[in-house]
Amino acid sequence: MPKFITHFFRCCLFYILFCLSSFFIPVIFLIPSFLLKSSKLADYGAKIWTKTIVFSLKIICGIKYQIINQHNIPNSPCIFACKHQSMWETIIMHLIIHRPVYVYKTELLKIPFYGWFLNVMSGIKVNRKGGINSLKYVLQQAKSYLQKQQSIVIFPQGTRVPVSGSTQQYPYQSGIISLYQNCNVSVVPVALNSGLFWPKKLFQQKPGTISINFLPAIPSGLSKKDFIQTLTKQIEEKSQQLAENV
Repeated sequence: MPKFITHFFRCCLFYILFCLSSFFIPVIFLIPSFLLKSSKLADYGAKIWTKTIVFSLKIICGIKYQIINQHNIPNSPCIFACKHQSMWETIIMHLIIHRPVYVYKTELLKIPFYGWFLNVMSGIKVNRKGGINSLKYVLQQAKSYLQKQQSIVIFPQGTRVPVSGSTQQYPYQSGIISLYQNCNVSVVPVALNSGLFWPKKLFQQKPGTISINFLPAIPSGLSKKDFIQTLTKQIEEKSQQLAENV
């Protein structure tokens, strides 16, 4: 059988399992999480879902992952500013960080079952058209979660960026600056190359090993200019290196 046909069927099988797990796992955990008002239980369901997806990627698509510089993950709550190239990093933090709090767009809440489940999980929803009121809400929620010893995960460019995408095309947004200036915790830059293996387009999964690199934390107290320059430089340079070293 030609390789492209085999690849197509593998991708189809993966997406079937992805859709099934994205339906059944939220259904199983949604009602008890809602009735008990337990984000902890919902977060556990998200971890089970992540394990299912990661296992499916490995067995069906031949996609593994490696963590580089895991020692740079602080023991205290912080903000992870992560490069965003793929759906992969929107789930993997559930296996790396204890009860991570993703900052996500409100549009995701419209997805049946999965969106409902997001509402009971730990998370901060962002209305990108909400202006200053939306920003105030994000800051308030972020501070609350940090006080509960949960770390925040944010994609500073605000959207999935192709591996070849530049910061001119996809600039770093002001949200990460506001979090840095107001939350008084360190920011950990996170570089990766997931877009090479699980890009935005369907049926384009490529076997290999995704690398995710946790860079040294940027301490609080820098000026707005110094912070965003440092963050951008570290994430972009390291992500480019990871892409080139495949």
